[in-house]
Amino acid sequence: MKKIIFLLPLLLLFSCNKTMLFTKTFSDFNGNRWQKSEIKVFNFDIKKDIKAADIGLTFTHTLDPQYKNVPLELVINRPDGTRDNVFINLQLEDGSGNNMSECEGHSCELNMSVKEGIEMTAGSYVLTIENKFEEEYLPNITALGITVEDEN
Repeated sequence: MKKIIFLLPLLLLFSCNKTMLFTKTFSDFNGNRWQKSEIKVFNFDIKKDIKAADIGLTFTHTLDPQYKNVPLELVINRPDGTRDNVFINLQLEDGSGNNMSECEGHSCELNMSVKEGIEMTAGSYVLTIENKFEEEYLPNITALGITVEDEN
């Protein structure tokens, strides 16, 4: 019985592992500005059907970006021609004005889950992210990344 109790936490630890299916980061923002006309495109293939995948977003910005939220639109183009539109409002500060990003030096990073537990059939995917900021460009951005993980 003691062996089973000892093995149970080990089993739970290893059952929570995710498998990285895709990751890509853009860090080509000229002058740390993301122009409104510049749509970021992520192309990748899924080799086998996935029952539950998670899509994550990483947003890296300067220490004082001069805005509290970032409106984005993520479009998931599936192999069968259908598409999912996800409207995202990245909150950089909580209700008390505290920074929600993890900062080191002059760089801050905010990670967020965009879609969880979605089914992804095998095939080619195209994800696009569009800046919906009210001005012509979003200032003080240094990188933008996407991860796709299999929940296993």
